Formats: sequence, C-alpha cells, structure tokens
Amino acid sequence: MFKISPYKLTMYETCPQQYKFTYIDYLADEFKTPKPYLTMGAHVHNSLKDFYEQVAPTERTYEVLEQILRKRWKENRRGFANTADEKEWGLKALQMLKLYVHKNDITRNPIMLENYYDADLTEDIKVLGRIDRIDQDAEGLHVIDYKTGKFDEAEVSDEQLAIYAMIIRANQTIPVYKASYLYLATNQWYSIDISDDLFQPIQEELIAKVNQIRSDKQYQPKVSDRCKHCDFIEICPQSSEAKRFIEQQRYVSNPV
Repeated sequence: MFKISPYKLTMYETCPQQYKFTYIDYLADEFKTPKPYLTMGAHVHNSLKDFYEQVAPTERTYEVLEQILRKRWKENRRGFANTADEKEWGLKALQMLKLYVHKNDITRNPIMLENYYDADLTEDIKVLGRIDRIDQDAEGLHVIDYKTGKFDEAEVSDEQLAIYAMIIRANQTIPVYKASYLYLATNQWYSIDISDDLFQPIQEELIAKVNQIRSDKQYQPKVSDRCKHCDFIEICPQSSEAKRFIEQQRYVSNPV
C-alpha cells in the first residue's frame, strides 16, 4: 500500500531528493534537527486543541489559553538558539493566540480536533491527512487548517484543502461544504467552497502524482530558497550549489 499525504506531496514537488532521503532512505531520524518555528507551531496547535477540549465554553479566555501554552512550552523547548531566541518565538505564539481569542468565536465546540484520517484512492494507494479542526454548521462540515506562518498567496494550495475535504468526506456522512486555512499571525482566512464535482479531478491528479513518484528513478535535487531549512544539505548531491545559492540570497537580502 502506497501512502501519500499533502505534506509528502509538497516535499516531493519542492525537492525529490529530500523526499527520497526522508521516505525511501529513512534518514530523517539521523539528520533532522529541531526547528524553532516547528516547535512554536506545534505548541500553538496543541494549545488550541487543549483549549477546546479541556475548557468549558464559558470559561475560555485569553488568560486561560496563555497558561495552556506556557504549560505546553515547558514540555518541549528544543530548537531555539538561545534564551532570547526562545523568548522571541514565545511572544509570537502569545500574540497569535491573543489575536485568535479576540477575533474568533471561542465558545464554539468543534466536532474534531487534531486527528488523523485516511481514505483509499485505489486498491494500493491511500491518502492520509492530519486535520486540525472540523466545525459543524447548518450547511455541513467546515474543515479548518491552522497556519502559523505568513500568508503568501503564491504558496496557498487549494489542492491541500480539497484533499482534506475529500478525506473527511470518505469518513463522515455529513457533507463538507467548506475548507479553510486560518493564518493565526494575522487572523486571515482563506477558504474554498466544496462540492462533489471537485473530488474526481483531485483524485485523478493525486493518482497521477503518485505514479510519477513511483516511476522516479533519479529523485533530482531542486536548489531553491528552501534549501536553507533542509536537514540533508550536507549529504545532498548538490550541496555546493545549494550553499552557494543560500549565500547569494543572503547577500541580496543584506548587501554589505
């Protein structure tokens, strides 16, 4: 059974070599290092989960959410360069949650939080996804994916939202009518309407992409701005080119 997810698809499209190192050579445990933005993002997601699951609607306040975040933060403080760096990321997380509380209806009770779902595409292809949140409205189900990074319209993926909706459709009898990203740093929503005629093209496209991955024999590296975050840069066949590109980008951003 070949298992695919939006995350794995994005990695392959960003850099087939990184995909190979991670999912074929299984080198992630050996080379991956903690990242501050990943630690912060995980804490924000888990704090919102705890907030809705553990706190009664009438008792939900920013102060309560802040305490939940601080408790979560103590459990994992990995990836920060130093105390000042950790404080900076912590303040970002607090600002996101404060804005979230002030701009959203925190008395709602989502029907699902931070769960994994899957759906069969074919007899030997399964699509997986971790869904941050599902709300139930009069129109049906609303799938929500939290984002702790910056909103960049060029990088917004309707496909990922459609895949999440397709997965939930296979697991729920109530129809999905909308799927959204919520960019927590600015409380910006990006939504797409969901209808049944959306799923067949998405399914066909996913199968085609899986077949492309399966038939790839070379997994050529793609040098890009994302190389600066890659854990495998030292063993990459294009390590020198990637480092040169990163240095050039750094100079363009901060010419001396």
